[in-house]
Amino acid sequence: MKHKTGFIGVILVLALITGCAGVDKKKSPARLAQGYTAKAKVYEAQGDMVEALQQYKLALTVDPENQLAKEKSTTLGRELQQKAEEHYKIGLKFHNLGQYREARREFLTTLRYNPEHAEAKDKLTTTQKGIEHIKGYIIHILQPNETISTLADKYYGDYRKFHLIAEYNELEDATKVTVGQEIKIPVIEGMPIIADRAAIQTDTGEPFEPMPGKIITVKRYIIHSVQHGETLSKLAQMYYGDIARYHVIAKFNNLKEGVPLKVGQKLNIPEVEGLPFLAPSKAGKAKVSSIPPPMPPAGEEAKKLQKETVVKKPLAVEDQIVNYRVPGIEFFKNKKNVDAIAQFKKVLNVHPNDSLSRDYLARSHFQHGLVLFSKADYLGARDEFEASLKYDKNCDRCENNIRKSEDTYKEVHYNKGLAYFGDQKLPEAIQEWESVYDLDPNYKDVKKDLTKAKYLNERLESIKRSKAKENKQ
Repeated sequence: MKHKTGFIGVILVLALITGCAGVDKKKSPARLAQGYTAKAKVYEAQGDMVEALQQYKLALTVDPENQLAKEKSTTLGRELQQKAEEHYKIGLKFHNLGQYREARREFLTTLRYNPEHAEAKDKLTTTQKGIEHIKGYIIHILQPNETISTLADKYYGDYRKFHLIAEYNELEDATKVTVGQEIKIPVIEGMPIIADRAAIQTDTGEPFEPMPGKIITVKRYIIHSVQHGETLSKLAQMYYGDIARYHVIAKFNNLKEGVPLKVGQKLNIPEVEGLPFLAPSKAGKAKVSSIPPPMPPAGEEAKKLQKETVVKKPLAVEDQIVNYRVPGIEFFKNKKNVDAIAQFKKVLNVHPNDSLSRDYLARSHFQHGLVLFSKADYLGARDEFEASLKYDKNCDRCENNIRKSEDTYKEVHYNKGLAYFGDQKLPEAIQEWESVYDLDPNYKDVKKDLTKAKYLNERLESIKRSKAKENKQ
């Protein structure tokens, strides 16, 4: 009779579980996956393949064996990758034609189809970089045979910087300019410009106030052919007597910091107003570092010499930055985000204010966050987006993705809890709901559902203990 009573107790508790208000027994993992695939089909019918793919991935999160979700995730993923590449190529064509608005639209579309498209991100960053640091402008009246490219060469010493002039003047097409047209040449903080400081004007109409160190005006420049062993910092020491001025040469030649120089490469060395400049004849006396060193020994002798060099001559800060940053950029381009993050952090250890490394570090964290999100590691993705925001305070996408990661995590694990509860797997349901409750105690009915599940689980365990005790008797 006691055994019968215990058995009836178990049946009653199970009845409570299956009849519990607010919890549907039918919400098994397979049924939840069907809900996601149904939404995906609607998005497909509407032509929104990006959202459709997201729904199929959610279906796989709750039911990894869902065949439809598997097939669609693969086919849609390939289709979106192809679309992204098509829009990127169109964007490049617009960009090369100087049609920047159209180019930006295509690059943004590329990122919608493939948020990890590194080249599109680079293009968007490059076309916008520098414009926000404009301190004034110089008015130039376009003459016959002049183009935006020739103006870039005239004022910046580099025709490739024509996009700065085009964007500042809001030109939809940089090739459509006319003789007599007034063009404003932007004076950008930290970027050398070949001009008379007195010719610089401001948007307010007020006289331009000199800002030593921020506005770099150039009198002229000479051409230098890179020799064996030369770096930007060594050239800065050679021509300016100060290795810290390497950025002046880099910006004047449109060089990405961290990219090593090549022997024979031609560089324009600007003579900057207010900065000592060693004429070529004087610079020749200081060319100790540019004399090619003797051929290095081979074998064990080479290893010994290398070891002694490391001990006696530690790398200068600039050399350390280059040694860490260059591989970091390569890792980023190859989407090896973890390795890239490690390299850029090494740079910041020796130069905390290195803006290029901070920028790449933010982008590496963001890119890694997208990868983790695609793998359903939503909290890991959130942490990466938060790290990206740390290095880029103006990252609106970071804040949006932080919210999206947490919201998706809560939705997925709350629904998993419902599925486990419907299958009478109380410990598993409790574990899922506790993870949601820890993140957001007010999410839907998680508090009530968790309390109910714990109560029923304790009742079942109590009945099992009583039954085991009776069996022993």
